[in-house]
Amino acid sequence: MARPHSHSHLSLLLLLRLLLLLPATAAASYSSLCHSPSAAPDALGGSPPLTLPWTSTGHFSGGGDLHFAQDRYYPHAFYFSPRSTSATTDPAVTHLSATLTLEGTHLAGRHHGDPHSVSFDLEGYYSTATGELCMVGSGSYARDDGFGVVLLSAAVLRLTVPRHANLSAPFVTGRLAGANFNPVSLVAYAEDGYEYGETASCPPPSGARRVLPVTAAGFSCGRLRALLGRYSYGLDYKPGVHAAASGFFPLRRGHRSMYINQVRCSAAAEDNAVRAYMVFYTDEPAAAPSNYTGRRWGRGREFLVGDEALVADGFWDASRSRLCLRACRVTVASSGGQSGADDLAVSECGSIGVSFWFPAVWSVRDRSVAAGMIWNATGGNSDGDASAAGVITVSRTGGSYRGNMSDIKYNYTLVEDAKKQYDAMPELSKERKGRFPGNSYSYRDFAFGFYLKKQGGLPAGSGYAWPVTIGLAFVEGNGLIADAAFGAEEVNNKLRLLNVSYGLRYQVMNSTGKSPLIRRISAEGVYDTKTGSLCMVACQQVTNGSSSDCDVLITVQFAPMDGMARERAVGTISSLRKKTDPLFFEALEFVGDGGMYVEQEAEAISRMDMESLMLVSSMLLSCAFTALQLRHVKNHPEALPATSTTMLVVLALGYAIPLVLNLEDTYRDNNDRRRQYFFRLASGGLLELNGLVLRVTTVLALVLQLRLLHLAMSSRRSTTDDQAGRSKHDGVERSTLWVCLPLYALGAVAVWIAHMTDAKPGPALVGDLAAYAGLLLDGFLLPQVVRNALSGNSKVRPALSPWFYAGVAAIRAAPHAYDAFRKRGYAPSWRTSTTYVYASPRDDIFGVGWDVAVPCGAALLVAVLFLQQRRGGAFGEKNSRRPGEYEMVSTLSS
Repeated sequence: MARPHSHSHLSLLLLLRLLLLLPATAAASYSSLCHSPSAAPDALGGSPPLTLPWTSTGHFSGGGDLHFAQDRYYPHAFYFSPRSTSATTDPAVTHLSATLTLEGTHLAGRHHGDPHSVSFDLEGYYSTATGELCMVGSGSYARDDGFGVVLLSAAVLRLTVPRHANLSAPFVTGRLAGANFNPVSLVAYAEDGYEYGETASCPPPSGARRVLPVTAAGFSCGRLRALLGRYSYGLDYKPGVHAAASGFFPLRRGHRSMYINQVRCSAAAEDNAVRAYMVFYTDEPAAAPSNYTGRRWGRGREFLVGDEALVADGFWDASRSRLCLRACRVTVASSGGQSGADDLAVSECGSIGVSFWFPAVWSVRDRSVAAGMIWNATGGNSDGDASAAGVITVSRTGGSYRGNMSDIKYNYTLVEDAKKQYDAMPELSKERKGRFPGNSYSYRDFAFGFYLKKQGGLPAGSGYAWPVTIGLAFVEGNGLIADAAFGAEEVNNKLRLLNVSYGLRYQVMNSTGKSPLIRRISAEGVYDTKTGSLCMVACQQVTNGSSSDCDVLITVQFAPMDGMARERAVGTISSLRKKTDPLFFEALEFVGDGGMYVEQEAEAISRMDMESLMLVSSMLLSCAFTALQLRHVKNHPEALPATSTTMLVVLALGYAIPLVLNLEDTYRDNNDRRRQYFFRLASGGLLELNGLVLRVTTVLALVLQLRLLHLAMSSRRSTTDDQAGRSKHDGVERSTLWVCLPLYALGAVAVWIAHMTDAKPGPALVGDLAAYAGLLLDGFLLPQVVRNALSGNSKVRPALSPWFYAGVAAIRAAPHAYDAFRKRGYAPSWRTSTTYVYASPRDDIFGVGWDVAVPCGAALLVAVLFLQQRRGGAFGEKNSRRPGEYEMVSTLSS
């Protein structure tokens, strides 16, 4: 007995020694990989750790051998999350552990464009004396095949944090290296411990410029950040900019767009101190969304690195409602290679001035939500005159104004020109039958997506059109405020001709066939509420983006709201210039994408809610009928051996397949569309609730069906009949299977042939087979009918309860009857087939012929089964026995 006891003591000692050696091993690893700051023991007595002037998110470059895409337009973000911190015996050193996560897009292969991340668990030290941080640890990421992970050993993170971040030193920089990957460069905007420099100066505005007093109720950094927005700013280079020695002073290159990536404010709100980081892009893809959040995966406002940047600080001038900043130039130098490290260099501090404001007056030529200018703050143009050389104006028209639109005034300037064009085209004023958007309907009915056409009817691009003003009502921006403004204009909206202004954005393929070109249009004109005709004169941004062509005509014909048309609108974008003019372009025809009007959306939501209730009710009834069948076999156990197990398997698969394949996809698709409607109509979540109930009831129906199948199979194994009787039951069931299985297979082959004939894409075959499985469920009684026919003399207690076979058959036939009714009373747009919740094409085969054939076939099977259970498998008690067989008679006495 002593030997095992000594072994247990030895094991315990070895474990204790291992635990004691682990810190020493970690310390040795840190000492060998990090030379500064030096490791220090944790302080005793629980001294509070030092506050870290830290950053939580930033940008990384490189990582190609970690399977990150190197395209600069894909997001590359890192997140640093400390898990624990503790003070050490060195007052200037903090011991900490943290998780570092790199997030971006996958490098290549089938994962290209998919999110990809690598995580590191790190431990190390941070010194406030030097601003250095060094941590060691290991990392991992998922394998490409999805099985297992790739481990990364000996990872070392080194960061340099500015002791006193300021205009000339605003960044946290560092490197992440490891034994099995190339170094990754890290950079972030310092979040804390910033020291503001000299007070910036704002030149007097040129001309009479009305601005919004956005901080009249007091300065708010959050409100200022929201107003400056996340959207792209356009740049307009004034004359004389190109003559500067630097090329495009005050910027070194001619950029197409700018993003205000970071905005921070002083902790002392009364200072009104503000600092910002602005990023410029020269060759941003036209297909990229105007909102820079399209560059990221949505975890936070990540740090961006473009072709060039400005880092600035200053203050908010409440008296003039302007943001005044002085800036430094930030140039980006890429080392290239697989590491692809980006180094940021700060220079020319104080030589660049930046100012932003929020215009209070809009027009067709200027709809800037936010505007500003960048100028050379040194030399002869320090007065900031917008006409001087070295001035770049910026404006943001994308997105919406996050405030009360009633503060903004709109000046119509091209309406009279549009009326002349309207009067010159009699077809626009010809009254048409039906109700059109306008009057007391929702302003949202005026917005629509569209597809451009070219010769041959092939699509040449797509776009979106939205109203900015209708009459005097601003309808762009906050939905609730727009609703109130549109409702307040009820008198003006009763007029036949309404003054309207629009914004359009579309993309077309360029002549080289590469990335599409983006076109932005500002338009205003008149809308005829009697004919649904829209006629507008517009200003279209020309290719270089620094000027506009205001000789553009746009005509639109809306479809009636109560009609059956599948095209929401049709229209044309044409040039009013002569063909010899360099800015002339051929007319572009477009077609609305078939989206529904608000009134139709409300009807669709009501129908979807009703269909979801029908679907849940059907499943509840299935549970009830299966429960009645279980009660039937409990009262009549002799019916179980006569029940077709093939039929029960078909039914069980019918409940299992939606749980595995269809149910989640069905409700995800419909919930996505339902959520769009939710924000527009403030409807409840009935569909989502019914989706949850449907999952529960489907699982319950499957469990009940499996219980019934188990009882049927167990009854044959435990029957008291002789071996010949059991063999007979098994033989009949095998014969049933051999009759039904070829029929099922032939049907599947027919579906495959039809699929190949239609030349549908690969995934469509799965949908066709899923619909065919629904058709098999419609005929679930076929195996039982075949089994009864093969049994011949089955004059025993009925195997199936009438409630079960008639009820389930009625449930399977009901969707076809509803589909026939729905086709007569509902005409969906071309994209709304996914809104079918009940009688969905993915659940069964529907059509005029099938909607008649399936209910008739189900009724025929029910009638045959009824006669079989009443009179025997061959419809007769007499002469139903095979030669040499005996008939079962009752031996019970009275």
